[in-house]
Amino acid sequence: MKTQTYVEGGRWVTDHIGPINAVMTISTAILIPVLDFVRPFFPYINYVAGFAVLVFAVLLATRLIGGQKRMHGSLVVCAGLCAGAFSFGAIASSRHAEQGGLGAANVQWVANVQKLLLDIKNGKSDDPRVELNNIGMKWDPYEFAKASRMGDLRAIELFLRGGMGVTMPGTGMDVSLPYLVVKDDYPNAVEQLTLFKKYGVNLSDPSLVSRSHPGAPDTPPNLYAVAKDAKNEKVAGALISLGVATDSYPGWHAGAEERRKRGGVPAAWL
Repeated sequence: MKTQTYVEGGRWVTDHIGPINAVMTISTAILIPVLDFVRPFFPYINYVAGFAVLVFAVLLATRLIGGQKRMHGSLVVCAGLCAGAFSFGAIASSRHAEQGGLGAANVQWVANVQKLLLDIKNGKSDDPRVELNNIGMKWDPYEFAKASRMGDLRAIELFLRGGMGVTMPGTGMDVSLPYLVVKDDYPNAVEQLTLFKKYGVNLSDPSLVSRSHPGAPDTPPNLYAVAKDAKNEKVAGALISLGVATDSYPGWHAGAEERRKRGGVPAAWL
């Protein structure tokens, strides 16, 4: 009789408790790192840990109240181990919540994958044209000019990073966008000029002032001359710091003054 009871009990454990414990253990081992990884999207690992502890508490109470016939001891032990693992995992993940969880805080490729997924979720892209579209702007020179006129540095940098020319192709403008920034003292003018230089614009190029008449007597020799004529000392000083030469301005200015006295008006003043 005892042998038969032992065999039946062993079969019950093999058929039921063993697989249940295996599933619980494997699920715990998989879910903890997965929940830690998805913390930036679904920060619910603490709730899962709380649920695991609650299940363990119910099983333990059933075991204590109902005895071995009501609840097998190994199931309670396994539930306790799973609850403990979830609790420690939740605590460790919470301590690194600002970094995206324990995995992202300690493994760089995990942090990189998290950032990529967040960028995709938020509609971000490494393509400047996609980013411009995300902020409601078209890839168009007129939109570029509008962003510059408003001093929108983010949009300006996206246009420049995408390769949009500052000579405004297709607009029919003889002057460049940097010329307008300097002459009309656009918002964030110094920052705009700094961005232009950062993305390869030669701020000393005379063609920025006029593409059809560079070097003409009535055409300012460079952007520094434009800033000085506009009496914008702040921008003129910024252009000096950005490497634009000043030596051509005095002679050109003196000639322009002489022509003005004789009745000619420099084109740059119109």
